[in-house]
Amino acid sequence: MIRAAALGDLDQLINLETRVFGDQAWSRQELRFELSGPSRTYLVWEDQSAILGYGGYWSGERDAELMTMGVLPEARNRGIAGSLLTKLIASADYEGLQRMDLKVRVDNSAAIDLYKDFGFSQTGLRKGYYQPEDVDAWAMTRPLSSVGPGPVGFGGNKLSKGQERIIDHE
Repeated sequence: MIRAAALGDLDQLINLETRVFGDQAWSRQELRFELSGPSRTYLVWEDQSAILGYGGYWSGERDAELMTMGVLPEARNRGIAGSLLTKLIASADYEGLQRMDLKVRVDNSAAIDLYKDFGFSQTGLRKGYYQPEDVDAWAMTRPLSSVGPGPVGFGGNKLSKGQERIIDHE
């Protein structure tokens, strides 16, 4: 089930952050700020009180910045990231935002493929974006209100191939 993240989720999210992002994991203080800060929307995927994935964005006047997405290694390939991304895009679209931006490690091909499936396109390269590893990041963007949520080809109530699986997990 997907639901809004809450401060009561902090312990589980710290564990998820550490397992997914290792040395790049947000600290408890950073995560607490993200969950309670202004103009932030965070969702969790929960199964029997266990958080298996989460993601969130910061919204400005016109744009959303996808801040993070993570799924526990043992829960991957179950449509969790796609479901979370669908809900996050729909939320930003509902807010009337015009586009969603993100940064992704150039060596994270699974995430890059997911984002491309959801209509994100590469707009630039950020050299040395991830520190201290000095790993580059792709900047990617996706229009919102004119496209609507979901993978490319998703329109209203008509589901694109593979979307049925994502929706069924909710």
